[in-house]
Amino acid sequence: MGYHPQIAMAMYGITKTALLGLTKALAKEMAPDTRVNCVAPGLVPTNFAAFLTKDEVLRKTAEENTLLGKLGTPGDMAAAASFLASDDASYITGETLVVAGGAPSRL
Repeated sequence: MGYHPQIAMAMYGITKTALLGLTKALAKEMAPDTRVNCVAPGLVPTNFAAFLTKDEVLRKTAEENTLLGKLGTPGDMAAAASFLASDDASYITGETLVVAGGAPSRL
């Protein structure tokens, strides 16, 4: 939603777009001592997204909009966050890692 705000959820999408800029600004402000990154999840079946994922037509459409043909899981998002917090990502800051199964994700 941060990359492609939808009409029905415009204000929600706009707040997510703001987080992309906040990530860049905080990374610049807190460097070099602290790394700041962001995870931009695709649609994940959670209680928050239940109104979308429980409707079979909407869920199927969302799945078809990913290259992997499926929705993400909370574990997928946790793995991405764990990577960004690890030493393996020690030279990454100010970035947004899109974890969306290949769904369109650029402004």
